Amino acid sequence: MTTVVLSRPQHRIPAAQHDYQQAGYKTLSMPCFAVQTNTEVTPEQLAQAERAPLLLIFNSNAIKHLLLLKPDFTLSQNTTVMGVGEGVADYWQAHFDQPILTPASQDSAGMMALLDHHRPENLVILTAAGGLDLVRRYCIDKQIHYQQINTYQRVPLSLDFEPLKQSLDEKKSVVLTATSGLILQHFWQQCPDNLKTKICELPLISGAERISNIAKDLGFHKVVIADSPSNQDMIAALISVETRQL
Repeated sequence: MTTVVLSRPQHRIPAAQHDYQQAGYKTLSMPCFAVQTNTEVTPEQLAQAERAPLLLIFNSNAIKHLLLLKPDFTLSQNTTVMGVGEGVADYWQAHFDQPILTPASQDSAGMMALLDHHRPENLVILTAAGGLDLVRRYCIDKQIHYQQINTYQRVPLSLDFEPLKQSLDEKKSVVLTATSGLILQHFWQQCPDNLKTKICELPLISGAERISNIAKDLGFHKVVIADSPSNQDMIAALISVETRQL
């Protein structure tokens, strides 16, 4: 039985374990980050988000912690809302009536295409520090004034590579997953040097093309891109890989 290494943020591990195990895989949990509310966000920043002409949301954590900071958060009816991916849209629609636009590709490239279409002069980004620098650079290049509000913080976690090393020593079938570039980089920085050659030979299921590019730059040889970072799409990509190998 194939073992899938789950590197998702700590709070997403239980759901990921359930989904992969239901699909017939063993799981090895190696969460790279925990998440906590950024209590340094000011009421003035939140008020600015409420009246922004365009609100850009990088992930569902940004919404969750926004509501912890301001449970009565209320947008202007003139605000356009955009989110990176269906997970963001589902979380948004569970809490707000206002519609949300998402790119078909569910990644930063698709988000930039949406911005090209709407051509905003100003926008507010809800996110955490780091990640999706492409969108921020796009705003700078297009002279779009943006305010970034980090509603939450990522807390790096120490990783125990011994169970993974044991699986490799026992020649077990192991597949890696990466749902963000930051996660993959954190995983790689902590990986012991004496394991890196073996780990680079493992199949890696990536949640987006930009993550795959990072993986290839790090030296991974067997990178497969899922349609999105969702558990369902990652599992579908994994099943497709195994089917082709039969």
